[in-house]
Amino acid sequence: METHVKEQHVTLQPWKANVYGAVFSVLFFVISIFLYGEEIHFSITLPDLLFFILLIAVGIVVHEALHGLGFYLSGKAAWSDIRFGVVWKKMIFYACCLRPLPIFYYRLAVILPGFLLGIIPYCIALYAQSLFWYLWSIIMILGAFGDGYILWTLRKFGKETRIADVTDGIGYIAYVTEPTQSKD
Repeated sequence: METHVKEQHVTLQPWKANVYGAVFSVLFFVISIFLYGEEIHFSITLPDLLFFILLIAVGIVVHEALHGLGFYLSGKAAWSDIRFGVVWKKMIFYACCLRPLPIFYYRLAVILPGFLLGIIPYCIALYAQSLFWYLWSIIMILGAFGDGYILWTLRKFGKETRIADVTDGIGYIAYVTEPTQSKD
């Protein structure tokens, strides 16, 4: 059976990730009340706050670097295929891969930062009852909501699909392999 590849352009709406993130943050707040009790006592100094903000900025850079590393470690993309940047008007930081990757590797690269910077620290926060790790994990998970949105849109594509990010917007191109009927 012969196949052909069809390009499907997918444009993402960043506001959707923001809405999901807002709902998620309320849910996590309610969960935290049950986990930490009705009262949470802590004190913070200005140097502590500034240090935490600096850590968040570093976390954003590491988040995007982990996407790039995920693309590269797939073995399907070279560093020259990977781009990093910021869309200042929308405050969107990004890492994108211009070479089409098999959807499995693309999904891994998309989920990597949210898992390493968000989910694992959240588990540490629960185990250690650490407010620092809790706040860090929530911020990093919220920062990964765009990634979750991307993963959600990928669910309709089969395992033979290859994905490449677009450079002129927020989205990707899915290269969908479809069977063709022979003309016998």
